Amino acid sequence: MPPSRLAGSGEDGMADTAGIRLRRPGAGREPAAAALLGWLTDGRAPRLCLVTGPEGAGKSHLLAWLVQYGGTRSGEGGDRRVHAVAPLAGAGVRGTSWLLADDLRVTARAPGELVEAVAADTRRTVLAVADLHAARRPGAVVEQVLLPLLRLPHVRLLAESRTGEPCTAALLGAVANRAVLDLAEERWTNRDSFSRWAAGRIPGTDAAEAYPFPGRLLGSTAQEREPFRPPALTPSSVVLADPHSVTAYLEDAELDGERIGTLGRAWLRAGQSLCRKQPPSSRALVLLAALGDETGGTGGTGGTGGTGGTGGTGGTGGTGGTGEGMRNALTALAAPEPWRVVRSLTRDDGGRGWPGPVSALAAGRAGHAGALLAADHLGDVRVLDPERRTVRGRLTAGETSAVRSVFCLPEGTVAVLDEWGRVRPAGEVAEPLPGLRIRVLVDPDADPWRALRDAVFTLPGAVDAALTTAAPLPDGVAFGDERGHVHVLARNTACPAPLSRELHRGRVTALAALPLGPDGPVLLYSGGLDGRVRAWGPGAEPMPSPVRERPVPVVALSTAPDALVVAWADGLVEYEPLDGGPAIAFRPGPPVRAVCCLGGDGGGDGDTPLVTIGMDEALITLAPQLPSN
Repeated sequence: MPPSRLAGSGEDGMADTAGIRLRRPGAGREPAAAALLGWLTDGRAPRLCLVTGPEGAGKSHLLAWLVQYGGTRSGEGGDRRVHAVAPLAGAGVRGTSWLLADDLRVTARAPGELVEAVAADTRRTVLAVADLHAARRPGAVVEQVLLPLLRLPHVRLLAESRTGEPCTAALLGAVANRAVLDLAEERWTNRDSFSRWAAGRIPGTDAAEAYPFPGRLLGSTAQEREPFRPPALTPSSVVLADPHSVTAYLEDAELDGERIGTLGRAWLRAGQSLCRKQPPSSRALVLLAALGDETGGTGGTGGTGGTGGTGGTGGTGGTGGTGEGMRNALTALAAPEPWRVVRSLTRDDGGRGWPGPVSALAAGRAGHAGALLAADHLGDVRVLDPERRTVRGRLTAGETSAVRSVFCLPEGTVAVLDEWGRVRPAGEVAEPLPGLRIRVLVDPDADPWRALRDAVFTLPGAVDAALTTAAPLPDGVAFGDERGHVHVLARNTACPAPLSRELHRGRVTALAALPLGPDGPVLLYSGGLDGRVRAWGPGAEPMPSPVRERPVPVVALSTAPDALVVAWADGLVEYEPLDGGPAIAFRPGPPVRAVCCLGGDGGGDGDTPLVTIGMDEALITLAPQLPSN
């Protein structure tokens, strides 16, 4: 990798290939910096660039310069953006996946899901990892995370690792076509610039003895994370510790065959959220939500008390207490947070109320009033009692296919929209009211909801794009399609055609309706793959500007009488009061599949909105704790 990309330099800055003046990298590293910029902008360059050298060579400093000043722009001079940066010191396999996933704005419970998410977006993706040699089990990080990512043709990897480490050799040995920038080679450091830099940092120093290693003048600045070795796995010990060290400790315990307990399993379930930078109270809230209401038993591994007796690793000697004790401790730690965990059902609950993986949620109506409808990945719909936390019924759509949306028609018929864009009833069509049953037997047209039902079930064949999402209206149903259109079917306007508007660029991914008064109009919210939430009152023109917009797709929407709830593809759930108050956010950790608001929590406060979040491994209900005006 020759340093021929350097277009010019000065005492206060250097120019990249587009002539943009950048802050100098320091320590005479202009040739190395120019080479890295050249690698970023050259579409023919090897997809792996390894920055290496011994301790004190300034590898991390150079990488930090590139990320902060160099890799942030796309223009005529070429694309030099770095899309994700992961400092790997102390991080394990899962921790590495979560660091990269956070920067890429995706959710990934394990390396395989990260690779799937990156593979799904075929745009050029540049990843940078620092301190690979200081990761927990760096060889496993290379084999399970970095190499699978490098097999994707649109991925480029910039890695920093110390010379002579096994992980460095493993990465070089696995990739034949690579660029290597070894900072021990003098060609990557300008001697005169190095001397001027050294004199400015330490006047009177002899730069010749240190050249080309800035660390020999400054001393080592590497900060190793303290290993997490608690005598017992407890709520306070994990939420106060470095989260990546906790994760690596639990990964190692699993590999060694030790029991990590319910607290450890909850941590790994919610890990991507727990490892984000946040106060301990926020971490306690996420862990409490992931723990599950029915969790019992002991709290985790036996710590480091030896291999024999009651204090041995994996034994019951060093526990975090009972499930109730863990929940109480986490509740106290989470007290400052703007959410209260009302209930949490997880896969660990062993069938005690757990409805299974959730792909869609909706509120029941008519005969299902007060119930929560939860659809799974196979097409079944479970009718949940939100107060007793039990499954009180199961409805089947007749065919096995993944459900994208579940909704309840005004007269109580439950229907699903599946992955193929088909609309089918789940269970039986709702019976007419008692006073109409005999009339309907004689004259089917006497059923006031028959026309709407027929229009709903035949809509897939009446529009020229596949349906992708659906939501109930007070007197009908709204649908979104793959071309960005929203279609409204209402009782009095279902025929001959739906009312339609184009609201998004690309697929519509979520819909929710907000009635404006008992007999008033309806405000329809739509979310899309374009990362926008739009508002539309059917019969009027849509609002010209999005009400919310982020650079990630919308996953799900729901409304309360005075709030909008938005779930995003990066795992963020936002509760936004419609009176202009501040929004509050929650990240459960796993990918969010659905959200649903229901009023009242069975605790006497009927006006409290409850936000239920559906995922593959958990169903969590939270109550927002908004500040009083």
